Formats: sequence, C-alpha cells, structure tokens
Amino acid sequence: MVGVEYLKPTLNITAERLTEKAKSFVKNCGACAVGITTLETLEGGPPSTNLEYVLPGAKSAVTFAIPLDQDKIRNYLAKKDRDGHQVNYNDVNTLATGVASQLASFFEECGFESVGVQANQVYRDDGASVPWEYRPNISHRLLAVRGGVGWFGLSGNVLTAEYGANVNLCTMVTTAELAPTDPLPAEENYCDCTSMECMAACPSGFLRDAKKERITVTMGGQSFSYGERTSYDRCIYVCAGFTGLHPSGRWSTWSPGRFPIPKQDEDLKVASERAYKAWTQRPYMDGHTLQAPLLYAATGRDVQLSCGGCMLVCTPDKEERARRLKTLQNSGVVVQHSDGTMEAMSPQQAQHCMGGLDDETRALYEPADPEIYQDMEIVGGDDQE
Repeated sequence: MVGVEYLKPTLNITAERLTEKAKSFVKNCGACAVGITTLETLEGGPPSTNLEYVLPGAKSAVTFAIPLDQDKIRNYLAKKDRDGHQVNYNDVNTLATGVASQLASFFEECGFESVGVQANQVYRDDGASVPWEYRPNISHRLLAVRGGVGWFGLSGNVLTAEYGANVNLCTMVTTAELAPTDPLPAEENYCDCTSMECMAACPSGFLRDAKKERITVTMGGQSFSYGERTSYDRCIYVCAGFTGLHPSGRWSTWSPGRFPIPKQDEDLKVASERAYKAWTQRPYMDGHTLQAPLLYAATGRDVQLSCGGCMLVCTPDKEERARRLKTLQNSGVVVQHSDGTMEAMSPQQAQHCMGGLDDETRALYEPADPEIYQDMEIVGGDDQE
C-alpha cells in the first residue's frame, strides 16, 4: 500500500508557532479571550497554580473564556426563564471542557504530552485536601488573570474585556514550552469597586467584607487582588439552592427556600444542615440540572442553577450593570408549586401562598422549628442592601 508521503511531518514546530496555534485553535471554537501561563509566570503562586499536579513535566497552560448567552442571562435575572440559562450554562461548560480536550489531543499528535482540565466540578483529593473543601486541581481563574484572559473583579470573579464575568473558563496543560502572555493592564479594569453590584446581588453576605479587605495573590513576581470573601459555606448555602430569599424579603434567587441567613459563619453549620435536609426532599425545579458529583454522591440528586447573581450582573457597561441589578431586585419572590414549576410573585403574594401550605410541605421551604434560630444573629432588613 502506497503511503501518503506528503503528510509526513516536515515543519519546525517552534514555541512561537505552537503558541499562535493554541490561541487560534480556541478562538476558532468560540473563545472570546485566551492567555498562556508557564512555570515561570506562575512561580510562587498558590498550590492550585501548580501545573504538574495534573501533568508531571508540564511547562505551560492555555486558559480561555467562552461567553454565555446574554439574553438568556437577562431573562434569568428577571425571573422570566430559569431553564434557558441553565441549558446554556451546561452547553458552554461542556463545550469549554471539550475544547480543552481537543486542544490537548492536537498537541499530543504534535508530540507533546497534554491534558485538558475540566471546566468545573473537579476537586483535589490528596494528603492536603479532600473534595468537599472545594479546592480545584487547577485554578482556571488564577491562570486566567496571570495570562491576560481578564482581570479580577471585587467579587474575585474573572472579568473579560468584552463579556465581563459572563463567561466559563477552562484550561489545557502541556509539556510544550509556549510563549507566555502578559496580564491585562490593571488601569483598564472596568471594576472600580465603587458601585459594587456584585455585593448587592448576593443574598448570602459572602462578599460583605470585600469593600474593606483584600486578598492578594502573587504569581511570577506580579500581584493581583480581589475582595475578601467570608466562608465558602455561605455561598454554597444560597448558590446550591438551599435558601434564596434576600434578607430584605423583597426579592429572591430562583430558589424557593426561605431559611434564615445567619450573620456569623459559625452559625452556618446548624442553619445549613436544616435547609439542606429540606432541599433534598423538595421536587426538582422544572427544567434541566447541573451535574454536581459531590452532591449527587451524598444525596442522589443533581443541583440546579438558582443564583450566580454576583457573576451575572457584572458586565463591562456600567449602565447595563445597573439595569441588571435593578432587574434582579425587582424580579419578585419565587414560589414552587407541587408539580415543581416555579412562579415569581410579589412578596405579599408569596407569603400568602406559603400560608396556604400544609405544615409538612411548608417545612420544605422554611423552618418548621424557628426556635433554633433564636440565639443566632440573623441577617435581615437592609443589612445586604
């Protein structure tokens, strides 16, 4: 059989050629921004910037951002359509993981060991960490900021120049020596940390210390800062959908839960356990789910997007950010009907609806034993406004 001689490798594949190929590859697949980091540019960073954790001998990483559908985000924030954003988020998350895997395969065929890192839901399980501590094998956001995909916002989310935080990030790690890209100029970061829509869009208080305290990360001799966050359990309490009513009572996330939000992180354990048990017994919200292995392994249930406000209100346009926050705060309070369907209504209508439930059903959404919260300091009223 005659071989196809003209397909034999003849090119001198330089670092510059591979670097440009990596950039064009992911952009051809839908990425809006891409950056490259190396062992040198990540030196001194946290454990989640250690490329060799996922690939011994790794020298470089390609991190990229794929945008989410902006119209679906607007409808989600307005409580018009939860599932449209859920499906789009799933699709983009899967696409990003697939692009990283495809790029890794491409580099493998060029003679370099490579691995695509999943976009999400992969956590360290080693002598230093266990999965439920939610420490990623590789931090896409740290690599993204160091490589110039975007800046840190006050929230700690990565903000891209075109889509703000409305993106999913992913990474390919390789033994190829690629040319690193520079961080974006700090002075061009649109997040001036004054309007703080991200903080106002978060019912949990996860970002309450962000305006006065900073976390600084140094990688390759360059430092990057974002707002201090409280316990991640506080974010999980709301973002997993265990509860969702804003402390003001005037609006909610897509979660129908109405469990109190403790002010002190040490009180979260009791509050979370009660809300978690109720959440496991509720009907699924109508629509699709997000595949979350840790929750599934514990409960046999998948999680559904219900919050994400800090990320979704954050766009580069200042007026659009204000519009999105106003939309969220005027979106009403969600109530779940017995068939799982969700309906947004006024706080007064929602309270009336809850009052008509039998005790057993009502306990799925709000405390059956409110006395356990009597000794807790509860966030309420305008604390989060």
